Amino acid sequence: MPKLKTSGMQIQHGNCRNTMLASCPFGDHWSGRRDIVAKDYCGYHVDKAAAWHCVSCGTLLCQDCFPASPDSARQLYCTLCSGNMHYLGVGHSLPPFWSQMPRFFAYPFRTNGWIFLALLAFLTIASGKLLRAHGVVAGVPIFIVVALGIRQGLRVIEFCSRGRSRPPSIRELFDGNPTVLKMLGLVLAYGAMVRVLGHVGWPGIAGMICLSGLLPASIMLLAIHGSLRDALDPIQVVQLAARTGWSYLGLILVLIVTAQGPQQVVALIPAATLGRLAESNPEVLMAMLVASTAYFNMVMGAMMGYLLFQHHQGLDIRPDDEHRVAPADNRALEMARAAILVRESRYQDALRQMAGMVADYPNDIAVLEYYHKLLCVSDADPDRVQLHTERYLGALLDAQRKSRMIGALEAACRVVPHYKPKSIPVRRALAEEYFLQRQFKPAVALIGMLHKEAPNSDDLPAAYYLLARIYSEGLRDDGKAIMILDFLLKHCPGHAMAGEIENYRKVILALGQTSQVAG
Repeated sequence: MPKLKTSGMQIQHGNCRNTMLASCPFGDHWSGRRDIVAKDYCGYHVDKAAAWHCVSCGTLLCQDCFPASPDSARQLYCTLCSGNMHYLGVGHSLPPFWSQMPRFFAYPFRTNGWIFLALLAFLTIASGKLLRAHGVVAGVPIFIVVALGIRQGLRVIEFCSRGRSRPPSIRELFDGNPTVLKMLGLVLAYGAMVRVLGHVGWPGIAGMICLSGLLPASIMLLAIHGSLRDALDPIQVVQLAARTGWSYLGLILVLIVTAQGPQQVVALIPAATLGRLAESNPEVLMAMLVASTAYFNMVMGAMMGYLLFQHHQGLDIRPDDEHRVAPADNRALEMARAAILVRESRYQDALRQMAGMVADYPNDIAVLEYYHKLLCVSDADPDRVQLHTERYLGALLDAQRKSRMIGALEAACRVVPHYKPKSIPVRRALAEEYFLQRQFKPAVALIGMLHKEAPNSDDLPAAYYLLARIYSEGLRDDGKAIMILDFLLKHCPGHAMAGEIENYRKVILALGQTSQVAG
């Protein structure tokens, strides 16, 4: 079979147009544009991360090539081998953790983040003033400040793990789950284990190092599940660390460095300035320390949440609405299967695929158009091309998409020379489009002999009235136009268009007389 010409063949996937041999823009994720490539790529778009993987043949496809929903009720199968398709998750297309450092440090300055930092600084100053005036009474606002800082850090992890791009608002900090107390319980539990291990010698030191490395995993489990039991479950903690792999070790190193941030902020302040603040405005100094600590906690929370989002599929975390895959669209998926078959040069399989779609979607213009183009460029059976073209042109006419009809007709004529549709309304619509484009000869060829092909058709008067207009207004042959109009008035005297035909005839004659007088 000759090689299929695929240029110009396009299909629609939701809001994204996908050209069969060219990629289309892929949606941005929480981290912005995906300018750093991910682990696996689509087999047909080398610049797109894979979203689906065939467990049998290993085919990797992006969401554009396989526009299915992971929530589909039916088992999704591979177009090439019929094996089961496995969804890799939204996080699979995200850039590596280390490439997003600037975004992590900018995260607290987004909406809600800087508001929280300002509120925390204000409460710290108020707590300091209460401490001066009332002593122990200041313990309540101090506890509130600490609790808000802990709660904010956990919510940041939770939000980022679902792909949310903005920090939580003040209202979103209160969800009824006492995670602050659970966080304190987690710290006490780890502290108790470290104290026990401290009496074991060198094995205890190794154990303390391991515990320190696993503490972020426990914090992440507490943030996403809200359960102290899950956070202290050694199996779940080790599984989370194992599933995130080397990225988790990288996270540990980055967290160790980032945790020194508040101390480095203080080190940047000149000693003289620190002394003056400590003497005259200790509340302001305390507010600076609290705000900087909360800032770096949010940065670390964003890091941990991002790592969870990258592995959300394996950790059973549901992405937020802005990252949810669109609901299942069987039509888009079936058309994408046809596109894959074309890419693999399996043209007959693609034709069978589209023939089935035409049966399932008999009035879908996009389906009919794709099948028509596939038939015309694959040197299919001329009778098959002619039969489908009749159907496609009729659907275009019914849908009032006449502008596409000429292209469809000319594509069919390249396979079936001198082809003319059987339907007179279709031929009249085509002739009208040619007339509007001032292509008069093909317009005349379509309807010029209808009085012999279908002399008794009810559509003949409208078609021949158009033919008279083509001769008079296009070809400037008023003689033939009058002959056609006289033919209509003679053979169709009682037709609904008789009055209009008579008036048009009078106009042509009047204009002819005017031209003679002027001449």
